[in-house]
Amino acid sequence: MNDSAQPSQNQSHRLGIAGKTAQIFIKSPLTLLLLLAFLAIGALGLMITPRQEDPQISVPMVDVFVKYPGASPTEVEAIIARPLEAIMSEITGVDHVYSVSMRGEAMVTVQFKVGEDLEPSLVKLYDKLTSNRDAMPRGVSDPLVKPKGVDDVPVVTVTLWSNEVDDASLRLVGMEVLQELRGVANTSQSFIVDGRREEVQVQILPERLATFGVSLEQIARTIQMANAEQNTGFVEPNQNIYKIYSGSFLSSAQD
Repeated sequence: MNDSAQPSQNQSHRLGIAGKTAQIFIKSPLTLLLLLAFLAIGALGLMITPRQEDPQISVPMVDVFVKYPGASPTEVEAIIARPLEAIMSEITGVDHVYSVSMRGEAMVTVQFKVGEDLEPSLVKLYDKLTSNRDAMPRGVSDPLVKPKGVDDVPVVTVTLWSNEVDDASLRLVGMEVLQELRGVANTSQSFIVDGRREEVQVQILPERLATFGVSLEQIARTIQMANAEQNTGFVEPNQNIYKIYSGSFLSSAQD
C-alpha cells in the first residue's frame, strides 16, 4: 500500500500553479455553476452592447489636385507635391499626408484623425491653402479640393500591365473595363488612375518660323481654333428645335 501511494504523492508535488488551479476546478462541484454564470454574463453583455449594422465612422479625407501644365512627374514632385505635403502636415488634426505625382498634375491626399468632423477640417484646409497660395510658382493652377469619406475608399483595385503594349494602349483597355464595371449593380464609383492619354505633339522648327514670318503664338492660336466646336445656329422643323454645330476636335496628326 505504501509503495503504490508514493508515486501519486510525488506527482502531486510536481504540479505547478496552473496544474493545481486546473485540479481545483476539475474536482470542484462549483465549476459548472461558474461556467453557466460566465455564459449568462456574456449573453447579457451582448444584448446590452449598442451595435449598428452600418456604423458611421468619421475619418475625413481630402484630395487636393494641382495642375502644372508641361511639367514632368519629377518636376511636379519637387515643385508641387513635396512642398504641399509639408504645408498640409501643419494642419491641426491631420494624421497622414501622401501624394501622387503625374505629368502636369499632382494629387495630395490629406487624412485626418478618426473622429474629426469633416466641415471644420475642410475649413482649416481651405484656410491653409489660401494663406500659402503665394508659395506656389507661377503657372500652377488653383488647388481643386475634393472631400472623401470612408465609403469612398476603393473596395476592389484592378491593375492592368503588359510587356508588349505601352501605357497609352493599356489606358484604352482600362476604359473598356471601366464601362463594364460601371454596369455592375450597386456600384458607386469607378475610375481610372494613371495611364498616358493619347496626344498629338507638334514639333516647331524655329528657323522655318523665321523664314515664313510666323510666330509661335500664331501657331498655337490656329491649333486652338481648329480644335474647337461651336454652336452656329438652329433650325425648327415641325416645331422641333435642332441645334447646329460647326467644327470638330482634332483626333489625329493628319487632322
